[in-house]
Amino acid sequence: MINKKKKLDKYLRIKFVLDCAKGIQYLHTNGIMHRDIKTDNVLVFSVDKGIPVNAKLTDFGSSRNVNMMRSNMTFTKGIGTPMYMAPEVLDQSKYSEKADVFSFAIVMYETFIWGAPYPKDIFPFPWNIAEFISQGNRRSQTKDMPDWYFKIVSMGWDQQPLNRPKIDKVVEMIEQNYSEKLQ
Repeated sequence: MINKKKKLDKYLRIKFVLDCAKGIQYLHTNGIMHRDIKTDNVLVFSVDKGIPVNAKLTDFGSSRNVNMMRSNMTFTKGIGTPMYMAPEVLDQSKYSEKADVFSFAIVMYETFIWGAPYPKDIFPFPWNIAEFISQGNRRSQTKDMPDWYFKIVSMGWDQQPLNRPKIDKVVEMIEQNYSEKLQ
């Protein structure tokens, strides 16, 4: 999704994030965990602000039915891309849909800054990112990132899964702030 050569209007970037959140919401409502949410799995098919959907979540190869898996096994296998993995996934602990919310918070951050969430000059190796996340560290709010937006990001990437909002709440908060800012 991220083309570093062309930084798009921030409201369009937030629209991409909202579209992605609604895709996750659809999955979670139907008992599906995506388990590999990252910007590479968000397909932008239009930059026209006047259409209902601009971006869609893709690549469901790692997705699983939560209800079926809960009855057969626990979620402990580290599935996904390390820089987007929740601490509980990195630690190979039990995890739930809240791991998708964590990954989505990274996508929100990356989409707003329109660049790498963990730049190679600061995080030269993947294990540097895993260590940073596992220790409870997170990236800082950028100067141009609205407080409301960073609040949602911060809630989503909270170290404790129980403290993270459900995706329904994330969608609600983005919609409320996105529509208010466009008026």
